[in-house]
Amino acid sequence: MGEKEFRRKTEWFRVAGCLLVIWNHAGNVDLFFDSAEAAGPLAGLENGIVPEIVQFGIPCFFMLSAFLFFRGFTMKDLAGKWKRRVRSLLIPYLVWNTLYCLAYWAAGRIPRISAFINRPRMNLTWSGFARAVFLYEYNPVFWFMFQLLLLTALAPLIYLAVRKALTGWMLLILVMAGIRCGFSLPFLNLDALFYYSVAAFAAVRAGTWAEAEWTPRRGALGILLIVLGLMLLPLYHFRAVIPAVVACRCLVPAGLWLLVDERRLPGEKAWMGCTFFVYAFHFVPVRFINKAAALIFSGSRTAAALLFLMIPFAAFAICFAVSRLLKRYLPRTWRILNGGR
Repeated sequence: MGEKEFRRKTEWFRVAGCLLVIWNHAGNVDLFFDSAEAAGPLAGLENGIVPEIVQFGIPCFFMLSAFLFFRGFTMKDLAGKWKRRVRSLLIPYLVWNTLYCLAYWAAGRIPRISAFINRPRMNLTWSGFARAVFLYEYNPVFWFMFQLLLLTALAPLIYLAVRKALTGWMLLILVMAGIRCGFSLPFLNLDALFYYSVAAFAAVRAGTWAEAEWTPRRGALGILLIVLGLMLLPLYHFRAVIPAVVACRCLVPAGLWLLVDERRLPGEKAWMGCTFFVYAFHFVPVRFINKAAALIFSGSRTAAALLFLMIPFAAFAICFAVSRLLKRYLPRTWRILNGGR
């Protein structure tokens, strides 16, 4: 596919992943009802069916990030890639974590706001502030960003492994074996390393094929990968085979990439340029809308269900409106918060 089609396809996949991430945080049973039994089927939807769907969003982001980083990569590009990631990842990571920490600290000192957000008064210490800024203590959705920063730092080692087929396969097998054995690394999640390494392998060893134009054969292969991935889920749910769910969450996004015909995707829209901001900010409107609605429609299954289904789009729209205001009146702040995008 051409460069224009490739960029358009990646943007639409980002939007889809972003909506899934929002949906993952849209649960409201705990706010509308005193118990899961009172929520009825909605509890099963929020806690059973939907989590199986939305869990594909984060692996998709890891794989997109890795593919874009290693696309046409050589070691000569490393310094430039790292420099750009400082602006697009590290600086906004630190800024957003600082903002969330200070916001919770300030809100805890206003009784009505503190009661509304259900946050006690926070006594901020220097060590606590450092944990908040560097370890996302008050911004849990940024666990993904933390993992991505670690993986970006490990990029040269990953590249040295995947630039040759044998060592690339050895890396993937070794990581999956570590997942199977329950091995853990300090800070870095092995499943994140697996998703990132798979996409890095694809970018370095099969980039031309991965970016080829859509054909019915590619679409059929995409369906096959999706089916194979979903067939692995019972191994996880009934036999607790952890590698099965990791493989599933890798195969399904890869299959969707092959299945989607980039020629049929609509052109890029203005609101598609704020997906990073949406990811960073969405938790605020999601929780505000849910809590406000729960105060008005407490105990209503209809209101809770409609809100749960609609809130990804509503939160995205609110984030886009805020981004427009920031871009217009505080352009420098907007560039920092959106990672220079």
